[in-house]
Amino acid sequence: MQPVTPDAPFLSVAFRNKELCTRSGSCVGVCPTGAITIGEDLYPRLNTDQCTACGLCGKVCPGGEIQFAELSQQVFGKVPTDHSFDGQVAETFVGYATDTRLREGGSGGGVATALLYHLLKTGQVDGCLVTRMNREKPWLAEPFIATTYEELCLSQGSRYSVIPMNRLWSELRSREGKFAAAILPCHTHGFRKLQQHEPELAAKLSVVIGLFCGGALEPNLTTEMLTMRGINKDEISDFQFRGGEWPGQMRVLFKDGRPPRPLHYSNYKEGAYIYFTSLYMPERCQTCLDGSNEFSDISVSDAWTRNETGDYQFRKHSRLLIRTEAGARVVKSAVDSGDLIVKDVTNNPNYMTHKIQTRRKGYMTPVRLERWGKAGRPIPVYDRHVPADVCRYDRVKEFMISSLLRAGRNKLFRMAVMGFLTSRFAIPLIRLRIYWKRRKYRGRNSHARSRVADRTTTKG
Repeated sequence: MQPVTPDAPFLSVAFRNKELCTRSGSCVGVCPTGAITIGEDLYPRLNTDQCTACGLCGKVCPGGEIQFAELSQQVFGKVPTDHSFDGQVAETFVGYATDTRLREGGSGGGVATALLYHLLKTGQVDGCLVTRMNREKPWLAEPFIATTYEELCLSQGSRYSVIPMNRLWSELRSREGKFAAAILPCHTHGFRKLQQHEPELAAKLSVVIGLFCGGALEPNLTTEMLTMRGINKDEISDFQFRGGEWPGQMRVLFKDGRPPRPLHYSNYKEGAYIYFTSLYMPERCQTCLDGSNEFSDISVSDAWTRNETGDYQFRKHSRLLIRTEAGARVVKSAVDSGDLIVKDVTNNPNYMTHKIQTRRKGYMTPVRLERWGKAGRPIPVYDRHVPADVCRYDRVKEFMISSLLRAGRNKLFRMAVMGFLTSRFAIPLIRLRIYWKRRKYRGRNSHARSRVADRTTTKG
């Protein structure tokens, strides 16, 4: 057999075009000989001496190509004609965990963890693929398989960082039983491809709880943020992306028992974090079209809907999109057993899509793909294209965001911006953002009431 070279076409796309690698860990998890490992930058490394040229890593790689119609046919048995951000949805709920510890420890009511624990305690699965902060290096996130309530509690909370979840497939090879996973869209894409090419291994994963994703952040965010705030990383016991009172804020816990220290002002939704996605988002995340985890069994996100005063209508709740029969059974079982409380909002138009993400993923990302493709830059292959109704505003905004992301590659620039965003000087910006949102929602609801009144008058 001829020696394998890293640019061989049957290998994962990471070895030919690093920019297209999702760092999902799919190639690492599927490799039967252990020829692929993960480097410190979370990109895969290939030992050509161990590679047998089986081609599995290339077949399950979600980075280079995703055919949405093919995966829809595979998962749902049909190809939808509606290409909305939410994808295929049977029912929509908002809800929260009944277990107080799970609800308080979760980012949005502890729903994802409650579903996993329900599956675990009822014997429907033997373990859950989840994430946590590394115990020796608590500024780094890592995947692991939880098999107890306490381990699931360690997995609670959001981790907006690149995490090679699918490398855990290699552990599943040697484990008996069924498993569930709480994973991001790129991980789900890899798993659905695994079902096509190694169904015996894929069959061990029986339920996919898909997490919404607006884009992961580079792992160096945490270390640079600690540096900016003058905190020695060896002093911390945990790094929380959404710690404290809902909706949470980025903060650290200390080994010596000092009070938790917030790393920015305001909260996760209004504070500095929302801007970090324009500085630390990996290039491949910038070209992803799937923000709602379209091919999961159940998709989970925060329930961000606001009332007419701009306050959140469902605090500490999550939105659940039921996509498959397996997902429907899991939610019904959790509700019937009292582990989950939900409210049906299937027919509520406020929960039929995520407006901001729809613009970002459904309009601006296709525009970016088109622009990058014309410039000769490597882009993933999709069977979705720029919507016909894309407007000039989307094109201009895409260019501005892409320019900021490009500038964010310069460490001096992004550190300077971070320094401002995490300082007291950013408080007026936060207040302006909150004021603008409240005004927007008051105006939107006032307009809606006027339309209802007009219809009533016309009928009268």
